[in-house]
Amino acid sequence: MERIAATTWKAMPPSTTPTGITMKLRQTAIAMLVAACVVSLPADDTTRAAMPPHAKDNAKGKLETGQTIDLGSRTATVRKLDVLPYVENEYSERFVFDSHDNPKLTELRTTYRLDEVVAPGKDEFEKQLLLMSWVRKQIRGGDPKGLGGMRNALEILELSKQGQRFFCVQCAAAYVSAAASLGWVARPLALRRPSHLGGSSPEHSTTEIWSNQHRKWVMFDPTFDLYVESSGGVPLDSWAIRRDFFYNNAKGLVFVDRREGTRYRKADAEKPYPAQLLAFIGYVPNTNFLDAGPDWAGMFISRTDDDICRGTRWHVRDCPEDPAVDPYFPINQAALSLVPKGRNLGVGIKTMTPNFEEFQIRVDGGPWRESADSFTWTLQDGENTLEARAINRFGVAGPASSVALNVAPKKDRNLVFEQQT
Repeated sequence: MERIAATTWKAMPPSTTPTGITMKLRQTAIAMLVAACVVSLPADDTTRAAMPPHAKDNAKGKLETGQTIDLGSRTATVRKLDVLPYVENEYSERFVFDSHDNPKLTELRTTYRLDEVVAPGKDEFEKQLLLMSWVRKQIRGGDPKGLGGMRNALEILELSKQGQRFFCVQCAAAYVSAAASLGWVARPLALRRPSHLGGSSPEHSTTEIWSNQHRKWVMFDPTFDLYVESSGGVPLDSWAIRRDFFYNNAKGLVFVDRREGTRYRKADAEKPYPAQLLAFIGYVPNTNFLDAGPDWAGMFISRTDDDICRGTRWHVRDCPEDPAVDPYFPINQAALSLVPKGRNLGVGIKTMTPNFEEFQIRVDGGPWRESADSFTWTLQDGENTLEARAINRFGVAGPASSVALNVAPKKDRNLVFEQQT
């Protein structure tokens, strides 16, 4: 499968490349939950894909609240601004996503009636949670007996119906592909706890899903049917959980256990979620598991040389300089740039949307309509609003960006001078 690095990520054809990576797994017992996996990766790191040139930010078009834009005889002042940025870095460029054109995604979606599974959800996030709970119910935890390397969700789910048990890596893989079949992007994670902290298994597999609703990556663990919120109710990514767990004794974390229907804090739970597994976070940069194995060579690991990780040996991979930022590039966004164009504004839109279909815009609260990635925004004196969003080929809308401007004629300098004298 080809890696595409461009302003817009188009759909890519399904890969038929077989994987030569094997997985060594062993069963553990964490309460009544499915076992965590032990992954054996190649000792030598292969050469990663060549990096295409970065798309340069248009400094002239960057926006800030309160900014004034000169429009000749008029000025436009940015009153409100809500825009996810376009971010391209060496980690975002590694990712390969499954394709809308992949017939196996359609088969997965229709065979298991996934639209019906998520239909009761009141919003996107609730639908994504319903899908996670469904995956957890389909897969029984246990030793896969030689099938530990399996990643194809169709095969995993079919064998599960026959009584086959699987590890956490199969739960994660099944969720990644099930989400992809519905037009969402979930990515697999490989985790490792520190050697000096106890636990029934040193390694585990889970996922992070991109939430268009919350405009961020969120850790979903299909094995435990669990996610984690901040004290303020914001669902968290893996690095944010790690930071609070190890450096704030998890005081800012609320664990949402959907199997038990409970919400708890670490201090109140007899057997809390084993968040010590998040000491090392390996981001596997491909989601096309219906056709390929994990891209272990391209995996990068967020870790630090703090006391948490020091003394624990794990895989040698690239490590992001800023683990709270570098792996958490937005996707599905509609990043806006504005540049003066006479009395009006030229608008540019950029996105990093897997299976991109089109941009849509809405002006002054009117109907959404299809748009090119650049156009002229005709402004009236007074209040002006613009919203933009990306739509993928599944019909899923990304987070909407919005900007509100106040446009006013410039004051006559000569008149002002006469009034002052």
